[in-house]
Amino acid sequence: MPIPVNKRILILTEDEKSSKYYFNAFKKDEKLRRDLGAVSVDIFHPKDYSPLGLVNDAKERKKKAIRGKNKYDEIWIVLDRDGHANFDQALNTAQANQINVALSIRCFEYWVLLHYEYTTRGYRKCDEIINHIKKNHLKDYSKAYCCYEDLIDKVNTAIKHGEMVVKHCKRDLDSGIKIYDLAAYTNVHELVKKLIDPKKYWG
Repeated sequence: MPIPVNKRILILTEDEKSSKYYFNAFKKDEKLRRDLGAVSVDIFHPKDYSPLGLVNDAKERKKKAIRGKNKYDEIWIVLDRDGHANFDQALNTAQANQINVALSIRCFEYWVLLHYEYTTRGYRKCDEIINHIKKNHLKDYSKAYCCYEDLIDKVNTAIKHGEMVVKHCKRDLDSGIKIYDLAAYTNVHELVKKLIDPKKYWG
């Protein structure tokens, strides 16, 4: 019998639909459910729609868990770079408080797209990515659509593409370009790898 990974993980997402549905689906997956028993997936939608609000909420949850002697081993926040302000402050605050950020530019749908193709094209709006996905790959896709079942058998391809994106962006980041100013970026694969193989990455 598999031994569950004894970790307590919190994932907070600003998106009330697509990324929320996606990450919640990991816990419902029969193949993963036993190993992910200690992973807590929560949804938070800040009143001001700001990444900083999400980070501050994560800080409070972290402090509360420590006070209750039930601390999280890791906290992740899932963020989009889709027109938000105070992004620099949000990322710096997260780093200072050891809060991990799964960032997508322009939005979470870029991670979805990487399951089907590798691209570093810079999309101006999230709707452009959604329309591309619907036209070329998944005609029923929308932010209200739980795409987990459609994507899970392609997740290793997406992880490979995500790693290629990060490698592609390294020169720009090393030259001083801020991560939130990149045309296209995601590191969601860093979190997803831990969810599909928790024994390897958290065991």
